[in-house]
Amino acid sequence: MINSLTKKKTLAALAAEAYAQNKRLAAPLAGFPGCDLLNMSIKVAQQNYGMHYNCIEALVNRLRPDAAFMMMDLSVEANALGLPVRFPTHESSTVEHHPINTVDDLDYLRQINILQDARIQSYIKTIEMMKLGLPDEVLVGAYVIGPVTLAGLLEGAQQVAMDSVLEPDKLDEFCRFTTSVIIEYARALVNAGADMLCILEPTGVILGPEQFDRFSGQYVNHILQSYKYAGVDTIYHICGNTMHLIDGMAKSGVGAISIDSPDTGFDIVKALEQVPQKVVVIGNVNPTRIMKDGTPEEVAKETKDLLEKTAKYPNFILSTGCDLPPGTPLKNMQVFMETAREFKI
Repeated sequence: MINSLTKKKTLAALAAEAYAQNKRLAAPLAGFPGCDLLNMSIKVAQQNYGMHYNCIEALVNRLRPDAAFMMMDLSVEANALGLPVRFPTHESSTVEHHPINTVDDLDYLRQINILQDARIQSYIKTIEMMKLGLPDEVLVGAYVIGPVTLAGLLEGAQQVAMDSVLEPDKLDEFCRFTTSVIIEYARALVNAGADMLCILEPTGVILGPEQFDRFSGQYVNHILQSYKYAGVDTIYHICGNTMHLIDGMAKSGVGAISIDSPDTGFDIVKALEQVPQKVVVIGNVNPTRIMKDGTPEEVAKETKDLLEKTAKYPNFILSTGCDLPPGTPLKNMQVFMETAREFKI
């Protein structure tokens, strides 16, 4: 476990310290299964910070991970900007359509202070409660959306793909705007007590390496520079096969990259060989096929195989390829953690 006095060390330093003790840090991306434990709807948890915290606390009490994250929500910043969002009872909220078409349409959005939004405040309060209520040795992780992904929620991911080729200056303007929004939220989460910030950039997977550097990587660097003196590390998370983006993700300045499961085609050993040791690779047990739908025996085998495959790399943290879906069995999560704790490098 991580001592509270080490919390301002980089993730690379913490991973290396565990490695020197023949252990691995383990932190499944788990939020929604906490709702199952408390018989709580996702809708209530995402709109009530007390219930949100209770769900995370219930998971931490049962799993004792090295880090805990709030629930993953890709709609919160877009919702604060006034985009229409659907709130299913037992699924994460989603943006319904994408009404911003031109740079001029951003003028109205620039007037909005997202920190005055109720859902934004709810997530900030959740981080405050996690920092105060969870055991000192558990790192507290917060999520923000990525700049090109928020641009995609404003105008549509297909339009982002087209703009990246046909109207790159327009997309730059969108990403400058979204970055300014994200920075405000990121700083508030850091001030609330987050030990690390995970930037969710799923739309980035549709970009080529040069486009990725221009429309995501450089803006992510702006975001992390905005709190660089707070001692908070940044994680870059992109769903899908991101092998073509590994270099761009690593050189953005983040402390860690969080990668999807091998079922997407991602090769974690190649990634570990490619990135510098100061960048941690986090992943990548399949969250659905193995963690949700697999047997405890399958979870144990997949987790042990991953630990053995990555055994010679100090800059690795065991996790899941993405956020665990609702309905993930508690037993499978416990087996994941037990396998990690029993494994000796």
